[in-house]
Amino acid sequence: MPDTARATAPEWPNLRHLRLLEIAARHDSLTQAAGQVNISQPAASQAIAKLGRIFGARLLERCGNAVMPTDEGRIVVARARRALDHLQHPDPGTRSRTRQVRPDLLERYASVTQLRVMALFAVTGSLSAIATELGQTEASVQRALKDIERIIGQPALEGGPRNRVLSAAGQQVATRASLALREIDLAHADLRERAGVFDSRLVIGVLPLARTRIVPRAIVRLQAQYPSATVEVLEGAYDFLLRRLRLGACDMIIGALRSDLAQADLDEMPLLRDRLRVVARAGHPLAGRRLDPADLAAARWILPRRDAPARRVFDAMAARHGLLAAGHGHIETGSLVVLRGVLLESDALTLISPNQISYEIEQGLLRALDVPLDGGERDIGIAQLQGNMPGQLQSRFIDLIAEEATDIGCQNSGDDRV
Repeated sequence: MPDTARATAPEWPNLRHLRLLEIAARHDSLTQAAGQVNISQPAASQAIAKLGRIFGARLLERCGNAVMPTDEGRIVVARARRALDHLQHPDPGTRSRTRQVRPDLLERYASVTQLRVMALFAVTGSLSAIATELGQTEASVQRALKDIERIIGQPALEGGPRNRVLSAAGQQVATRASLALREIDLAHADLRERAGVFDSRLVIGVLPLARTRIVPRAIVRLQAQYPSATVEVLEGAYDFLLRRLRLGACDMIIGALRSDLAQADLDEMPLLRDRLRVVARAGHPLAGRRLDPADLAAARWILPRRDAPARRVFDAMAARHGLLAAGHGHIETGSLVVLRGVLLESDALTLISPNQISYEIEQGLLRALDVPLDGGERDIGIAQLQGNMPGQLQSRFIDLIAEEATDIGCQNSGDDRV
């Protein structure tokens, strides 16, 4: 996904001009479009010409008394329509908590600069960072925030002077703005891809299981095919990545799917059925024999974070076998580096997918123990926003991820060495 700030782009299009283009393409009439956006015919022609300069392509062509979009124009129209729809779309994260910002307000009254301020605040939370990104003063950024508040008739920020955060209404605006700006960025990327230039930016959120083999292999293959492409990898808890995804600051999340959370705005694509195992260092006193509950209860454990799906599996196992009795300490971490180090230096046990520690298993450093688990299987896959329209680069990356997941799944089904 291209950067939301899109510093390399010389100019952002006017929202009113995008609506003009969308109406003209829908009705095959620039005259009708001019009337609907309430500008003169000459002004409409100038606006379309300016959009053409911004996107570096002719967007409309005359066919008798009608106008029709060119091939490049159809690309821009499709993205413009999505951008304008995003500005009116309710934010699923705030739908039940607060009254919605009126759908037409942002398109009618907000400037692209004001939308960029809101989008950047959602990511950075810093007025100085926004000012630097936009090449403006902090006073200008503050004015843009005040203008947004006047437009929506609600506070956009809340909190004290030093810890201001987006209000519920501000979050709605930031989400709509971020997704709309992303579509404009993607219009530029689509046009470059049509010309055979694949230099856009793909941002992927990666959860623990996919970090070791699936994602690295897919990235290597993608850049072998598209050496000018940039891939940014975001790591973090699922909630952090989900927020980035909903802001358009992340193209997809790859890892354990959260279908049980019923995220109505997500499309989840299962790729691989993974299973958790109890793992210890090679040479562990419990290795090589079938374990009973007493063995498990006496062990020191390294636990997944409380928000991780593997933690729910562990908690069920702990309740069944009486693990972590009162006074029995444990370690809790989401860091694979820390987990690996503690495993190698102690007799601690952990619950993890062998795919996350495949290199250590192949090198004979760690091994899975013989412990039967109920509910230790989970789907690994890709989560995207519903209605996502990926470009060629993103589509190819999804194909590569699917191929790598299939390959690993085949290896797992035919290899019980762990």
